[in-house]
Amino acid sequence: MSQRKRIAHVCPSCGRIRYLQPSDAVKTYQCRRCHCQQIAPLGFQSTAARRGRDFAIRAAAHKRKQQPSTLEAQVEAALRQIAGITWEREYAVERANHNPYFVDFAIRLGNQLIALEVNGSFAHRQRSDANSLRTDTLFLFFDDVLVLTEAELLSAQSLTTLIHQRLFELH
Repeated sequence: MSQRKRIAHVCPSCGRIRYLQPSDAVKTYQCRRCHCQQIAPLGFQSTAARRGRDFAIRAAAHKRKQQPSTLEAQVEAALRQIAGITWEREYAVERANHNPYFVDFAIRLGNQLIALEVNGSFAHRQRSDANSLRTDTLFLFFDDVLVLTEAELLSAQSLTTLIHQRLFELH
């Protein structure tokens, strides 16, 4: 079996090294992850221009509901193990004269409605002002807002225990 020669290709955006065939290395610039992160907003903008911003926001929420991030999938699995709560993913917060907000999880605990946001370190790296405005807005619609960061989720001994404790501290 002949083994084709591969050469190192360094992504100029993230520095990730991939080993590609020379013909593929000539054709590519960024790694797939960086390329997809760069073009994803363009797809949203195109959809918003053609069908309206509200439609694009709802379509993106639908896709996130069908294909949750790794962190959201882990939180969902942990929520399934907590008795006494009901929850919904990608919960729509409808606001008059504004585009909707979609909350990662809306949790009903007794008669309280709690927004649970899962903040990955990459997606939320430069948005502290936007996140505080979003949180302030969510307090208008929810009894409480719980934000879990990627660092918290990854360092937890038990994700189920962490979420249970944080939820019942609020109650």
